[in-house]
Formats: sequence, structure tokens, C-alpha cells
Amino acid sequence: MSETAAGFSLSQEPSSSSSSSFSSSCFLLQTPKILLDSLKIFLRNKQIFFSIFALSTLPLSALLFSLSLSSHRRRSHVLDLESLARLSPTRFEARQVWQESRDDAISLLYTKSLFLFPSFFFSLLAAVSAVSSVTLAVSGKRPTLHSAASAVKLTWKRPLATSLLVYALLLAYVHVPQTLSAAFPSPTPRFLILTVGSVVEVYLMAVMSLAVVVSIAEERFGWEAIRVGSGLMEGRRVCGWVLSGLFVCATAFIAGDLKKAMDGRDQLTPSSSSSSLFAAAIWVAAWLNDKVLLVVLYGVVVLWSYVVFAVFYCDCRRRHGLLKADIENATITV
Repeated sequence: MSETAAGFSLSQEPSSSSSSSFSSSCFLLQTPKILLDSLKIFLRNKQIFFSIFALSTLPLSALLFSLSLSSHRRRSHVLDLESLARLSPTRFEARQVWQESRDDAISLLYTKSLFLFPSFFFSLLAAVSAVSSVTLAVSGKRPTLHSAASAVKLTWKRPLATSLLVYALLLAYVHVPQTLSAAFPSPTPRFLILTVGSVVEVYLMAVMSLAVVVSIAEERFGWEAIRVGSGLMEGRRVCGWVLSGLFVCATAFIAGDLKKAMDGRDQLTPSSSSSSLFAAAIWVAAWLNDKVLLVVLYGVVVLWSYVVFAVFYCDCRRRHGLLKADIENATITV
């Protein structure tokens, strides 16, 4: 087994003067550099990244699309029932509608729970494989399926714990801007609050993405990984925000295209009753086959995001330099 120091060496440690001059460079130059370095690593190691794509991010994309498609009709029905319940003239009718809405909501949660474990498994597999492969490539070593599998086997617990914490924090934050904006009747302050909230959310996504990379590349997890990730972004916060925003925009574009494809097709969706589950599965498979390019595109975006933030991590680590203690922690055993 060999130990690779998270994509950099002591010979690459910048001096204080070069570090200060680099930190003052425009983020408009930093962001293309990160993207270009990521593309170079991707092209130089096409075989391993194609394998990661085929074994993890493509199945993940197919699962998430299947979930969206299979739950779209029921989710729309729940929203319609909730609106109808608010307009019901009597309490009895409202109670009946709310009961039906609750039953459908429980069934929707059950459907999502079936997809939860396999989706999280493929996401974790892709993250660890991609990040470990990038750090090996940046350090001058050629990543392989064996090295990626070894990294998954040895480090999966740290990114698992960090991902759960990241998910909980982001899920809690999503409701903060909405709650604050609801306190203002005027549309102007509500728009400002939601706009600022969206900007902050994109930044938090950048920090959390870097924290997951830290938990894979170093012996850190949870709050410590988030703290280290935030510290590494010092002087590069705008660059991290821009990178995160690019992937948010790409994901939003795919989601919008998916929504357009699903809207207006509810009447064509098979019933989700137990007697027609097989027919529904066949219909979902046929729809995915029709939208295979969209599924592939989302899988590529997911893999590309892992590669870019792994390169961003290595670049931030190189900027901050390494102490001897950091080298011992910032290693991946493969």
C-alpha cells in the first residue's frame, strides 16, 4: 500500500509573498483555472472516471429520475388536495380531504424511503472514488479501479458521517429564508430576503462540498471537516461560491427540463396501486429510455462536481501550504 499526500507536496508549498499575491488575483481567473485543471485530470484518466460514471453516478441519476417520475403524480395530487381542503365549505369535508391527503403523503414518503438507501450508497461510492482518484492524479500517480475500491473500503465511514451532518444542516437552513420572508407582507423585503438566502445557500453548499472532500482526503469528519473546509476556502470564498453556483445552475436546468417533460403527462401515468406496480415500472423504464440523454447528462454533472471540488480542495491546500502534522492527516491509503 502507498500513501498519497492529498494532491500536493512540500516542493509545491508557496512562499508568503506568492501566496498573498495569488490571493489577490481575480476570482474570474481562479474559477476557469480550477475548471481547466479538472478537465485535464478528467481527460488524462478517462478510463477510471468512465468506470466511476458507469458504476455509480449513472445508476444514481437513473434512480433519482425514477423517483421523480414515479412520485410526480402523487405529489401533485397531495398539493391539489391541500388546496382543496383550505377551500372546503364545511369542517367535515375539509377533514375528509385532509385525511386523503395525509394517506397519499404517507405513501409518498414510503416511496421515497425505498429510493433513499440505494441513492445514498451510489452517491457515497461516487464521491469517495472520484475524490480519491483526483488526489492520486494530482500527486502524479495513476488512479485505478483497485485504488478507488480500496479508498471506499477504508474511508467510507468518515464521508458517511459528514454527509449526514451536511444534509441535516442544509435541510434546516432551507426553511430559514422562507420563514423570515413570511413575516413581511410587502413583496420587496420578501424578495430581498429570499435572494440573500439563496446566495448564502449556494455558499453553504460550497463549504459543505469541500467538507465532504476533506472527510475523504483527511482523517477528519463531521464538524471538524466542515471547519477545515471553511478555513481552506479563506481567500477563495468567491471562487468556491461561483463553482457551487455553476453546478446549482446546471442542476436547475436539468430539473426544469425534467419538470417540463413530466408536466401534462400525469394522465398518462399508470396508477401506483399494487395491482399495477409492474406496469408502472415498465412505463418508468420506457420513459427513462426516451430521456436517456437527460439521465446521462445529470450523471456527468454529478461526477464533474466531485472532480471539480476535489481539484479545488487540492488547490486550496497547496495555497495554504502543509505543516508536518497536516501531511500525516492529509493522506489517502490505497
